[in-house]
Amino acid sequence: MIQLFMAAALFALAAARVPALRRNGSDTVFMAGLFAGLSSLLLSPMVYYAVDPFIGGVNISKLLLNSFMIVGLWYLRTAVINAVSPEKDSRPDWLRRLPLTVSLLVQALFFALAGFAPTTTLWAKEDHNPLFAVLFALVMLFFIAWSSAQITWTCFRYVPQMRRSFRVGFSMVGLGTFISVLVMADMSFFSLNDVFRWVDQRHPLADLPFHAIEMVVVVLVGVGLTIPPVAGNMARRRAAARLDRTIEKVDLIRGRALADHPTERMLKIDEDATAQERLHRMIVEVWDAELAAATSGSPDSLLSREDRDYMLLVERDFDLGRTR
Repeated sequence: MIQLFMAAALFALAAARVPALRRNGSDTVFMAGLFAGLSSLLLSPMVYYAVDPFIGGVNISKLLLNSFMIVGLWYLRTAVINAVSPEKDSRPDWLRRLPLTVSLLVQALFFALAGFAPTTTLWAKEDHNPLFAVLFALVMLFFIAWSSAQITWTCFRYVPQMRRSFRVGFSMVGLGTFISVLVMADMSFFSLNDVFRWVDQRHPLADLPFHAIEMVVVVLVGVGLTIPPVAGNMARRRAAARLDRTIEKVDLIRGRALADHPTERMLKIDEDATAQERLHRMIVEVWDAELAAATSGSPDSLLSREDRDYMLLVERDFDLGRTR
């Protein structure tokens, strides 16, 4: 049952990234959540037993399960490194993806060499060639450990340089992937013991509840990846609300300043203008009216001292690009 909870958490992560996917046309976190969710879904025995007979009944689902997990971890690694590392990878795409390509091909080779067995989630123990079956399992475990180690190193290397929401979020991601490395080490010992009986499973991590820990890892990574965009959305909403309040107040000042201003000198209203552009237009109109009054010889300013101080404050302190 815990596998279904893990799948639900991962699909929820993917769903949370749908707006970014629609906005950008692609999103690595969405892809990570989708593929890892599919892998966790197949990890459930009842789902596995229901799916595998329809695709041959020889544990093709096991190959899909491992492949989905490898691809999901690849996208997660890519998403984290791109998000927090200032160092851009300039290598060709095929070279950057070489670890992913090799891992998928090698595990498919080991899957075929292990021989096919009837549907069972414990097929490695019952296979004709248990050594290749273990090597097949180890490809995924090593890939997850390698990806998790890279994510952990990247997160904790750049966490001190991040702003608050990124620092909290990626600290959680780094902690989750560090725990994942330990889990993969334990599972590797377990897999090796199936073939090499001399491998001692009584290591310090052997008695930990790893199924529950895997769920903790998913929650840490999922929540950690969600915190920065949620915090960013909240910040953008606050900035947008601040912009609206500023526009409302500047519009009142503009109305007073342009009360006797010739309409032919006013800027044409652009219905498609952004809020920042409308604010900029109103500021220009206010100062233009003030300048026109001064050059006409009028002894009185169109703006009160309070209005003038507020307009100067808006010009000096308001960041017109913060909600873009």
